[in-house]
Amino acid sequence: MSHKPSPSKLSQDTVDGTSKLLGVILFVLLLAFCWALWFIISIALEGHSQMEFIIADASITEFNFTSDNTLYYNFKLNISVRNPNNDNEYMGMVHAISSYKGNKFGAVDIISHKLYGRTTNFLRSVVFYGNNLIKLNAQKFIEYENEMRLGIFNLDLKLDIILYSEPVPVYCLGLRVPLISIEKLESIFNITKCSREYQGWW
Repeated sequence: MSHKPSPSKLSQDTVDGTSKLLGVILFVLLLAFCWALWFIISIALEGHSQMEFIIADASITEFNFTSDNTLYYNFKLNISVRNPNNDNEYMGMVHAISSYKGNKFGAVDIISHKLYGRTTNFLRSVVFYGNNLIKLNAQKFIEYENEMRLGIFNLDLKLDIILYSEPVPVYCLGLRVPLISIEKLESIFNITKCSREYQGWW
């Protein structure tokens, strides 16, 4: 004679089966949520990767400090920008400021650029030309004379860049820029990577 399960047994089996099914569904939903969250965060981080600014080349044709504390200067820089993101980015106006031994002496505005994704973009040559009053104490004047004798000047550059409508400072410090004479037409400049970290600026 066969025995039929009691109604209470059937009810308990149904509850157990439903609980297991709900557990599996919740586990799958949790995995899907975690994957979606990881995907969103990775996309967000990718979109906020910082641009890399590099001084690709630089040279000086005039850098004379006169007895009346006036600096006459004429030099140019070639700047490249790497966009590490997949999407194209838009870089607003760039305000480039040059400094020598704690004296800001020249400024140039660079027009806006579209930066293509995963590429290195070359900006136009930035030319600093003119004269300005600066102050050099005795020690700094001796350093200037030594640099003039060697034909290499130590300059600093700050780039105030508009990214996503916000100003972002980028520092290019310790640029060893060669003085180019008529006899010496080739410059020897070490490519210098800029940084967003403040490293001392006047």
